[in-house]
Amino acid sequence: QRGLRHWALGHSALTIGLLLSVNAQTLPSMLSVVIASGLMVLGVGVIWLGLRDFRQQSQSQLPVLLTALLCMLLQWLLLDIYQTPAATYPISSTALCLFTLLSARELLRPWPQPLRSACWLAGGLFLLASAGLVLRALATLSDNGEQLLPGHGPHAASLLGLLLLQIGLACCFMLMTLYQTALSLARLSERDGLTGILNRRSLCRQGSNLLQRCQRQQQPACLLMLDADHFKRINDEFGHQTGDAVLCHMSSRIGNQLRQGDLFGRFGGEEFTLLLPGLQPDEAMRTAERIRLALCNQPCSSAGQLVQLSASIGMAHSNDFGYDFEKLLGAADHA
Repeated sequence: QRGLRHWALGHSALTIGLLLSVNAQTLPSMLSVVIASGLMVLGVGVIWLGLRDFRQQSQSQLPVLLTALLCMLLQWLLLDIYQTPAATYPISSTALCLFTLLSARELLRPWPQPLRSACWLAGGLFLLASAGLVLRALATLSDNGEQLLPGHGPHAASLLGLLLLQIGLACCFMLMTLYQTALSLARLSERDGLTGILNRRSLCRQGSNLLQRCQRQQQPACLLMLDADHFKRINDEFGHQTGDAVLCHMSSRIGNQLRQGDLFGRFGGEEFTLLLPGLQPDEAMRTAERIRLALCNQPCSSAGQLVQLSASIGMAHSNDFGYDFEKLLGAADHA
């Protein structure tokens, strides 16, 4: 599953950084503060990379590494000058706030349900973390900045808040992974394994729903049944691999002629079905002719061979056969 590796590494780095902050006496004071902050910045940055990967967006890891290293360098210099960890908190808070805001931006998008609920919840947690980090940075600039040092109540409360936030994000990430897997399986079950368009079962279900909507809205609808001519001869002459390439080529050429909202699926073998809402018979005839010409004018190239294509198209319109999908299908098949 995309993003899991980044999330696991990011949470590990964040946890180690939190543990170093809690046990500040484990290492020399300056070293402990610098390493802890660097690990937390690196952890949240890697989590952001995981969210980018979850959205299938490529992102270089270099900006995250450079930000963590720059943060550690600046903190070391500030510690050397001011001799108090409180002076370093604005630097780490700014870097952490940057990555939490970037993470919230990746999550607060129009995802499909139920994935949207988990993503928006995680995005809200990141925004909450950003607000807390801004308050933390402002507190260090006030007279009470020393209260955030280890051993004081506010410091312990802030670490506890970060720990609870980390647990909440881990739960959200598990839900996101679960929902994404469920959506992927649902998409696979709806698609033809060869061409990637709708399979017969999904086409019938979605077609019936679309026709019902057209009937309620008093819109016309047209069903086209397209059959590749001489497909058995293509298989016999060129082989089944070329036959598969022809089907993929046809689905691509046909799909390029369709509008958003049209349904297109493989009904079986070399048969394709198209459901075109909102078209009158003459408009549907022009669409069918445009599809036929798109297939005839562009041969399929496979294994260095050109295969000339043609197709027969039957049409059935709701004006003549109503809005029953099976009835339209049978009429188009016999047209």
